[in-house]
Amino acid sequence: MKRLYSLDALRGVAALSVVLWHWQHFFAISGAWQPGWQRAQEPFYQALRPFYDAGPAAVDLFFALSGFVFFWLYADAIATKRVGAGNFANLRISRLYPLHLAMLLAVAAMQFFFFRATGKFFIYDANDWQHFLSSLVMAQQWLPPTIIQSFDGPTWSVSVEALLYIVFFAVMVSGSGRIRTSAMLILLGVLVFFLFNEMIGRGLIGFFVGGLLYELAERIKARPDARRLALWSAALAGVVWLVVIADIYLGPLETAYDWLTSFLPQNFALLYKLERPNVLLLLFILTASPLAILALALHEQVLGGRYKRLSFLGDISYSSYLIHFPMQLALALVALRFGLKPQLFMSGWTLLAFYVVLIALASASYHFFERPLQSLIRGRKLRVLSPAE
Repeated sequence: MKRLYSLDALRGVAALSVVLWHWQHFFAISGAWQPGWQRAQEPFYQALRPFYDAGPAAVDLFFALSGFVFFWLYADAIATKRVGAGNFANLRISRLYPLHLAMLLAVAAMQFFFFRATGKFFIYDANDWQHFLSSLVMAQQWLPPTIIQSFDGPTWSVSVEALLYIVFFAVMVSGSGRIRTSAMLILLGVLVFFLFNEMIGRGLIGFFVGGLLYELAERIKARPDARRLALWSAALAGVVWLVVIADIYLGPLETAYDWLTSFLPQNFALLYKLERPNVLLLLFILTASPLAILALALHEQVLGGRYKRLSFLGDISYSSYLIHFPMQLALALVALRFGLKPQLFMSGWTLLAFYVVLIALASASYHFFERPLQSLIRGRKLRVLSPAE
């Protein structure tokens, strides 16, 4: 199998769901947040509450999906030196950099006009030349001057991905045991998550959990009881995701956390950054996210699930993720010009129209900008293995 359409579709859904988390940005289209704004005012809030309230967790699906796909497509090729450092760098840069650069320049230009009109930047304030230079080399989340989000803010995860590619290549070329080394990097990621840089920690944990998932899926596929295990993985994933959704609406995990931490010394959780949001996010990264990926991969590979018609969501996942904030910034400029209020963007029709335009632009970007430039940079006709290739 050259492509896992189920994982492509999941990547696309994750990318589009981040838009809902960022919908709150429209409360700041004047340059300042509207007093008294609430998430409950956002379109279809009760139905879409998991995305509005817990949207950042979708990025952790990206990291785990990347780990799964990269272990699948590149691990053996790098280990056997069929893909060298230069070739690997060319593959990654040609896939990610053209659109990243285009959106960085577009956002920089629009932020200039927004600042001239309001005296403030839209959402992300660290739009100086130092952050521009670190963004230019896709290292804004792990190089000085700060790790504050800037310019096309959501690209912080692309920056972390770039760092993860370096770590992944080093691990594969070293010849060290994949499972043992991945487990060690996951533990390191937990420490980084709590003690140093939450974003990099999330990336390390998610990516190498994804790698371990690939190794597990390969072993399950080779077993005579693979179908039974695939069904059990789907059932377990369903139960865990029901718990996640129930917690968003009803809060049982939050209640359990509060009860457990009541037995700890005063300020212990705060001292070690074991605050409720961090702990619950870590639980998601280690349970719900990997179980969804494993269940989908096995459903397609073992049980014959068909997802090809949804694969276009994977094709446009990167472009929809990078383009949605520049679209919001462009609309904020339009709102300033015509005196539009945040309430206009709290309409369900506005949300639907935004998605229609975003998907159309993302599709056009993928077919007429990203793929042609990939071909040009790589110097060969592209064959499609995966949108992550």
